[in-house]
Amino acid sequence: MRVGCLGCLTLVLTLGGISELGWIGLQALREPEFELPATAPGDGIRAQRKVYQIAQVARRGPGRSAPGGEPIVLTQGELNAFLSRHLVEAAELPFADLALRLTGDAGVEFRGRLPLAQLLTEPPLSGLGRVLPAALLEHPVWLRIRAHARVEPSITRRERRYLRLDVREFAVGRQRLPAVLLRILLDPRTLGVLRWPLPDSIEAITIEPGRVVIRLAS
Repeated sequence: MRVGCLGCLTLVLTLGGISELGWIGLQALREPEFELPATAPGDGIRAQRKVYQIAQVARRGPGRSAPGGEPIVLTQGELNAFLSRHLVEAAELPFADLALRLTGDAGVEFRGRLPLAQLLTEPPLSGLGRVLPAALLEHPVWLRIRAHARVEPSITRRERRYLRLDVREFAVGRQRLPAVLLRILLDPRTLGVLRWPLPDSIEAITIEPGRVVIRLAS
């Protein structure tokens, strides 16, 4: 009788574990709740001009600021237009439909779509890439990340500074996962989306609700 009860309990626990894994899998394949930021006609052109302006100052070196000494302000719409048209392709990132929101107080939230295979390239998950069906590996999944942006200072003058995004929360689809797992899921090249080199001409970056303010060195 005891053996029979133990067997029933084991079966219930096993079925419960399978059901939970199935639920997690379904949640990971769903599109996350993410309100797309509004864009306006001409956002892409304005973003290109401002990025070109920053690049021109970077080539000339510190001391050549924006006209009138004013900071360069990129709106959320301009950044999203630039992301969708240029950044993903230029940086050779595997993301599609990349979009971001600037929540203020250095807060950044973004989401993008990438093939499931891109999440199974690093140990210990790389073994799954060899056993899962090709159709499943090619299936796109959504990645949503909430992070805190900060300028990572250089230790010496010769070292480059970086804009670093410290991950506070992330999810695959609608399945939230511990932030530490992100570095296991993504390969080093894709993790580059969390750390961007800054030219010496940029003095400070401030993220406000709906916009980023870039101050150039004087």
